[in-house]
Amino acid sequence: MVNNVKLINKILETISKLTFLDRRRKITYKDIKLYPSEIHLLLFVYHIRDKNITKIADHLGLTKGAISQTLSRLNKKGIILKETERLKKNQLHIQFTNKGKVLMEHVIEFRNSLEAEFLNYLETKSDEEKQIISDFLDTLVSIMYHNIY
Repeated sequence: MVNNVKLINKILETISKLTFLDRRRKITYKDIKLYPSEIHLLLFVYHIRDKNITKIADHLGLTKGAISQTLSRLNKKGIILKETERLKKNQLHIQFTNKGKVLMEHVIEFRNSLEAEFLNYLETKSDEEKQIISDFLDTLVSIMYHNIY
């Protein structure tokens, strides 16, 4: 049986490693480097297609300014075209360029390969074990969310 203190230390060490890896993780495709904040935003826009900056910021847990800056970087990289709606300043018209469409195919392919690895792991687990994992992850996120400084 695993000691509780050792398990807690393992959890905290894992969170630390994941945070470190997430900050360093970049997807590079041809001449384009995407950073985690850009990847998260692109995936949200690609899948959800919400054009309201406030809703995007709330969903991703970022400020509207951070969303605007990230969108501007993506625009400068030639991945998206963005225009502010004339009548509603918090509404955007975001469109993927051809370069952006190809890049998103690459990002989604990368994400699908990660999902396949996790799926292979989860297929070896019982429904009860999967529920324990799910409950643990919900609790982990809740604890982390409530302890943000």
